[in-house]
Amino acid sequence: MKKVLLLMLTFGVCIFVYSFLIDWNTMYGVIKDKLPKINQFGQYRHHTTTDNNTSPESFRTNDQSLTTGKIIVSTKLLNKLYLEKSLMPGNLTNSIVTTTHFPVKENLAKNYITIAFQGRLGNLLFEYASLYGIAKHHNMIPVIDERCHLKKVLKISAISCQQLANVKRYNEVKGCTFENNAFNLDRQYNWTLNGYFQSWKYFVENSEQIRKELQFKDSIQHVASNQFHEILNLKGISNTCTYIAVHVRRGDMVHSSVMTKYGYTSADKRYIDDAMASFQLNYSNPFFIFSSDDISWCKTHFTKENTAFILQKNSPEVDMAIMTNCNHSIITTGSYGWWVAWLIGGKTIYYKKYPVKGSELDKVFNSETYRPPSWIAL
Repeated sequence: MKKVLLLMLTFGVCIFVYSFLIDWNTMYGVIKDKLPKINQFGQYRHHTTTDNNTSPESFRTNDQSLTTGKIIVSTKLLNKLYLEKSLMPGNLTNSIVTTTHFPVKENLAKNYITIAFQGRLGNLLFEYASLYGIAKHHNMIPVIDERCHLKKVLKISAISCQQLANVKRYNEVKGCTFENNAFNLDRQYNWTLNGYFQSWKYFVENSEQIRKELQFKDSIQHVASNQFHEILNLKGISNTCTYIAVHVRRGDMVHSSVMTKYGYTSADKRYIDDAMASFQLNYSNPFFIFSSDDISWCKTHFTKENTAFILQKNSPEVDMAIMTNCNHSIITTGSYGWWVAWLIGGKTIYYKKYPVKGSELDKVFNSETYRPPSWIAL
């Protein structure tokens, strides 16, 4: 009799456990289906279809419908969803899910950081390099908009997105000065950087990786290599020469009264002559290749046999890729020439009278954090 009762009790426990497991899986499925679908960028993925013209306001309206009834979910279940990447840290709000604990495991997922790209090629390169350096410092993932011009011309690795959730914004205070506050962001949030971030100090610890990131795409390198060798062939230059890139920025820094009043300026002929003389004194067979937004001015003022000019109407990235075939550089003013020099490496001579002393630009400019310490002022 006791054996029969024991057998019936055991059978009853098995049925209870089996029923509990079925109910748990059903409950888990229901809860997971009710939770808003959030992708890795913090965007809600709705079951209803929308066209490409759906406004942000309509998405906010749809999101609000999710908050009509709070879903109470255990920490254990949240962790399970988190491990499955159904939910990502920084994407939950009390209006959607209420829970007492949600431990974030940094080794499983990271928050994201992006930047509001602005300006032309030189500015974009500063912005991306600084974004990369700041992201690595905070153990965050750098993301950029798919439409960013750099995605079209460089082999950069940053993933793309159009919108981040749970975002805080960091606004740069000065344009050409390193700001240490950018290295003290709250890692609980996603971040958007706003500014130019023109300082080598933002990415100096990641210089090797940045050089890999900023490689031009093969199609651009191919065109640049062909034009570089055409220049040498036309001049009958041998491989025994030392190639020096000379970038001369004039344009708006000479002809725009607004720019010049603010403190922008361009180098004069004497500075370039002195910089070229320095290379001629210290290197055998120097050969100078000029790139400029005013190439006719360069051709008029520099006529020696060991000079050549990029005459084709190339895109800015092709001209920069041509210059990176050189060994050293002479730069005048502007971020474009800065990046020509940085990508080349070697010896760099720069124009020390930029910006105009005492100007408004000078007040937001720090030469020590703008230019690497190895560069030579002249």
